Amino acid sequence: MKIVVACGSGVATSETVVASIKTFLEQHKVTGVEVEATDFKQLANVLHNYDIYVWLAKPTPEIQEICNNEGIPDVNGVDILTGAKGDKTFLNLVQAMLSLKHAS
Repeated sequence: MKIVVACGSGVATSETVVASIKTFLEQHKVTGVEVEATDFKQLANVLHNYDIYVWLAKPTPEIQEICNNEGIPDVNGVDILTGAKGDKTFLNLVQAMLSLKHAS
């Protein structure tokens, strides 16, 4: 499974979220998941290579259309960035991962 993280202004914030996701996956002994950051400007060209899109800026109509057409769940990553929801911070990501696992 491959997860891509993108924000609207470069990759620094995305890299922070990537690190948080990787730490979460390691703590929960989840293996076989690649997590990468990409520049939002390149996202439309590479999104089809990923299974889940974690966003920090609301997806544009073009990106949302790609997600819909390709069956790529899009997950709001702001909670992952801020940690504002405590134990529920990663809930949407886990639900997206489980939905893909059950679909395969």
